[in-house]
Amino acid sequence: MMSSLADLTPPTTPQKKKQASQKVTPQKRKFRVEVGSERRNPSRKARPPENFAVEEKYEPATLSSPRTVDIRRLVEVDDEHVDGRKKKRRSHSSRRSQYIVKSVDEITEEDLENIAYRSKDKIWDKENGSSCHQCRQKTLDTKTVCRSGYCVGVKGQFCGPCLKNRYGEDVRSVLLDPTWSCPICRGMCNCSLCRKKEGRCATGILVGLARFNGHDNVHEYLESIQKELQ
Repeated sequence: MMSSLADLTPPTTPQKKKQASQKVTPQKRKFRVEVGSERRNPSRKARPPENFAVEEKYEPATLSSPRTVDIRRLVEVDDEHVDGRKKKRRSHSSRRSQYIVKSVDEITEEDLENIAYRSKDKIWDKENGSSCHQCRQKTLDTKTVCRSGYCVGVKGQFCGPCLKNRYGEDVRSVLLDPTWSCPICRGMCNCSLCRKKEGRCATGILVGLARFNGHDNVHEYLESIQKELQ
């Protein structure tokens, strides 16, 4: 009888481990917010103000003249900064040229075709280029030749744009002129170095203002200012 009851009782199944029966919820990953990182949806207090970093509309102002220049400074002479060496050089009239001067007959058609009349036509070349006394750029275009006989070094070389804009002269015409003298020998050079020796300030790019006032070149404009202030 007892054996039959023992057969009828269902076998007890072993309980599964509690850890296996419970679902393991994955832990949320903690993201470290680095300094300077931008939140995707910041709170209202953290949001930038309206129109923050928005560029305002800019309307270019219309200028009545290309640039504003104190014309009195252009003609003033600072006696304390006058270079005395300039007077000494002029006194030595017997000093002859120290570089080869091409005559009119030596000027070829290729030289004339190589003249640059605009700044963008010039090709800069540090190794093979020749230097312009005015802008001091070494370019491959043909420069002027001073035939005064008293130029030192390469001071008589001026490129096409500088000679036209600063003095109103044409390189082609002066190359074919056997008696042409450069602005330095005529005492009218307005480059920054020569003006500094005279105790004057540099003019900068003044051709735009000169033409605005009805003058063809910078030299002509400076002369008109000198006459007005006398």
